[in-house]
Amino acid sequence: MRKDVTYYSDELKISAHLYTPPEWKEGSPPLPAVICLSGYSGRKNIATIDMPQRLAREGFITLAPDYRGYGDSEGVRGRHRPLEQAQDTHDAVTFLETLEEVDSERIGVYGSSFGGANAVWAAAFDERIKVVVSAVGVHDGERWLKSLRSPYDWFKFQDYVREQARKRVVSGEKIMIDRDDIYPQDPDLSKPKMSKEEHGSEEVKELDLQSVEACFRYKADWVVDRISPRPALFICAELDTMSPPEETIATYEKCLEPKKLVFLPKARHNHIYEFSNSEHFQTAAEETTEWYRKFL
Repeated sequence: MRKDVTYYSDELKISAHLYTPPEWKEGSPPLPAVICLSGYSGRKNIATIDMPQRLAREGFITLAPDYRGYGDSEGVRGRHRPLEQAQDTHDAVTFLETLEEVDSERIGVYGSSFGGANAVWAAAFDERIKVVVSAVGVHDGERWLKSLRSPYDWFKFQDYVREQARKRVVSGEKIMIDRDDIYPQDPDLSKPKMSKEEHGSEEVKELDLQSVEACFRYKADWVVDRISPRPALFICAELDTMSPPEETIATYEKCLEPKKLVFLPKARHNHIYEFSNSEHFQTAAEETTEWYRKFL
């Protein structure tokens, strides 16, 4: 069962879907809960809707928020700040602690794509998060953006961002950039379109260039070792052109035990989502469910 809820983070109202297992009734014992974080597109109700729904069917409470500035949440549009999204996640934990249906000692986090970085970062600094899953995740913003470009294109992109940053700090001018110019989509397996008519709010396609600066500095990879002794599961896709498997493997190797790496052979980035109608989503969902059942 889905309920639309809101909570506050830095005085901004954050919109979220709260899913409960169909068998849970008022007065039933509290259940473990999982916060499900979306990727760079920031929305709770498109491709990433599948995992919170699946986990709810498996007996978990799940909370899927829109990041601030995205979807139905308050906040400045076109502003992507990972540390602010991590704060949204910390406050999501606090919100779950207020719910009678949630066992506040059994809260985990799941993040896909850029949500994987937020999951790792938030867990590293918040011991209330007991279990972590990162699927086709980004874990070092600068390394990730570099991996998507040729050496020449990377140097040009890096120089452009730094040059505009120097102009910004003396002029205050805001430069915008199309999201597809930050990272490319997979042309052979793109996500469904996020229309305003279908989802109630515009998709955020243009971002300020300061969002790229913030991404350069966001290195969840540097703090992943802080998660242990809490368990962390990493899932990567062999043919992922949006977040190459090397990005996940590098972070997995820095993570301490207990940990597990699931490698999806011949899978693309978006095979992690149910809309792809692939066996890879089923594998990821089963591995994720088993991980939470075992440790949460």
